[in-house]
Amino acid sequence: MGEPGIGKSRLVDEFRARIRDDPHVWVECAGEQLFQATPFHAVTQILDQGLGWRGDESPEERATQLELRLLRAGLKVGEAVPLVAEMLRLPIPDKYPPLMFAPEQKRKRLLANLAGWVLNVSRLQPMVMVMEDLHWVDPSTLELTQMLVEQAATAPLMLLGTGRHEFRAPWPMRAHHTQITLNRLNERHTREVVTGVVAHAALAQELIDTVVKRTDGVPLFAEELTRLILEGASRPQVRPIPATLHDSLTARLDRLGPAKEVAQVAAVIGREFSYELLKAVAGMGEAELQSALDKLADAELIYVRGIAPEATYQFKHALIQDAAYEALLKSRRRELHRRVAQTITQGFAAVAEGQPEVIARHWTDAGQTEPALAAWTKAGDISFERRAFKEAEDAYRRALEILELQQESPQRDQRELGLLSSLLQVLQFTKGWNAPESAAVADNARALAEKHNNLPQLVLQVFRRWAGVVSSGDLRAAIALANQLLILAKREGSPAKLGLAYVAQVNARYFSGDLLGAEENFALGAPFFDAAQKEPGLSVMVYGFASHNAWMLGLADTARERLEKEFVAADELASPFQLAFTQFVAAMLRLQLKQPEAAKRFADDSISLSAQHKFPIIGDLSRMVLGRACASLGSEADGVRLIRDAIAALPETDRNEMTTFLSWLAEAEALNGALGDALVTIEHALEANPMENAAAGDALRIRGELRIKIDQTRGAEADLREAIARAQKARAKALELRAATSLARLLRDIGRCDEALAMLAEIYNWFTEGFDTADLKDAKALLDELSA
Repeated sequence: MGEPGIGKSRLVDEFRARIRDDPHVWVECAGEQLFQATPFHAVTQILDQGLGWRGDESPEERATQLELRLLRAGLKVGEAVPLVAEMLRLPIPDKYPPLMFAPEQKRKRLLANLAGWVLNVSRLQPMVMVMEDLHWVDPSTLELTQMLVEQAATAPLMLLGTGRHEFRAPWPMRAHHTQITLNRLNERHTREVVTGVVAHAALAQELIDTVVKRTDGVPLFAEELTRLILEGASRPQVRPIPATLHDSLTARLDRLGPAKEVAQVAAVIGREFSYELLKAVAGMGEAELQSALDKLADAELIYVRGIAPEATYQFKHALIQDAAYEALLKSRRRELHRRVAQTITQGFAAVAEGQPEVIARHWTDAGQTEPALAAWTKAGDISFERRAFKEAEDAYRRALEILELQQESPQRDQRELGLLSSLLQVLQFTKGWNAPESAAVADNARALAEKHNNLPQLVLQVFRRWAGVVSSGDLRAAIALANQLLILAKREGSPAKLGLAYVAQVNARYFSGDLLGAEENFALGAPFFDAAQKEPGLSVMVYGFASHNAWMLGLADTARERLEKEFVAADELASPFQLAFTQFVAAMLRLQLKQPEAAKRFADDSISLSAQHKFPIIGDLSRMVLGRACASLGSEADGVRLIRDAIAALPETDRNEMTTFLSWLAEAEALNGALGDALVTIEHALEANPMENAAAGDALRIRGELRIKIDQTRGAEADLREAIARAQKARAKALELRAATSLARLLRDIGRCDEALAMLAEIYNWFTEGFDTADLKDAKALLDELSA
């Protein structure tokens, strides 16, 4: 880590030289500003080197070589070849059948195969993988890097990165990780750098002292300023010594004559550029162009690979590219960006198709709003399909910024509404429905839909706003929005929109404890739910919460059947987000059914999937279920810690079901022997959200059971009777049975067995299904005991 010009890349070069004679594989890549929004850009660089392509192979030859390398690496070529070939834009051999993966599954399998490839190769021969300029590396490559960081602790693989101070590694530091911060050189070391550049040339000691003082310990500045002085040593005129590294680099470029213009054109293209593209944009003869490139290479401002016209070039340092670029007049910059965009679009179709965000940046910097808008939108759509969410969000936001420059019109509003909807899809996955960013985008989209009376879009935007409100725990507002949504959906009339409206009705009423209302709306919405599940950009989990509703109503078998439908829907949509949420809902139901082992399995799966795809809220929700399951399985202290940490991690805007979560914490604390803490926590649960009626009634049961443990019999009986009354009012037969069983035990223990038997028998005899569940088994055993 270190500031620009401090010597990060120079140390990497020195390290490579020192290990040159040791058997190893060396691959390297670098982040680039222009490609920050290009998914897997840096990975593609690594593969190009690792495969050792000469540059003159046909695409078919490259595909064959790729297949052989993957086979040698021990990967399953039937999956690996199509995935990696598609990423490298190579033809997939006909013998491989199409992979039936959804985009997100495909991304997941691609990452797994790439990581497996690297690790397997490193076990054949030690590998050094260098990643320069981490601050510019695209998020998808960083995701693969994180996977390698986490899996490579015992592999002979060295991951060596360089970055500026603003880079923050997305992975936690481990014992086998090291971060080295490079500080500026002291005066003695700076003098050594200067004399190393001077070598055999004569330079006055006074000038050396000036360079040492002026460059303030920045190695690149010391080197470049010394070269500048040496270049001017034979010239009679006296020039002022530049005050900054940028000034020094600009002065060196000024002395290159026509080569400076070539450097400026190249700087517009990017840090790395091909001879063919440079020639097409620069519009000069081959001899003149080659002469300029030779001058730049001789001055050690660019590096060359290959022989023209197949050659590629790279600026020695990003600061050199910056100096060349900033020396351009703004009008000239815009013209060159326009020419680069046009040239790539017309003459480099593969680049234009595979990297729309690069074209978008050039059109944007050229001031061409219409093609820039189209390119950013396309870049966002492609990134979203590949589940590169960060890149997608950046692209959609760039498109919206450009759209704001256009005059207001119905057409502009329609485009903005489409972009806002696309952005909201991304934010749903990364931030959650109720995050301030999501709410702001949803409100803007709804306003536009209302402005133009666009009913289909208005239904979607009201549904999204409802999702944010319900996650906040404001259940009165959620029911009001659900009612408004149903009116709009009936006006719009399509099955998909009606399905969304009934989803909102079911969930809002379930959370508020209106179980019969939820069940009624579930029956009314049943014909429309399949259409709603396929609504673009939405993940609709209706069967999951309807399963919880059925369980509370005392229909355990129905609950399990509905949950199976939720898993089927998640599989059909191939949505990791929906699958992770379904696993969380399944874990909750298994917890309610008193099956902690199954709850733990589902919670673990949801946590793993949420971590992999960056669904932090679902991960935190699942950690709470995991904690409660662990407490029941004998790991009480771990359970308490997991639930507490997960509650603390939830955003303040996501408070739905907090009554339930705090109740779990109280139960876990009691199991851990901390009855005092448990009693305090259950009071917080009862105060968390009075609108969660059924959950609040169950919290009273838990308080009653806690009071039994501290011999507060009268208070315990009152709590349990109130819990039964609330459950009866909500028709929550499962909660009524649970509270009645606890009260029957209390009555038995104080000698009121006949009263206990009559009360418990009445609720037990109501049930017609779910006799294999723990609650009904416990109640039956107690009834048998009381009847004996």
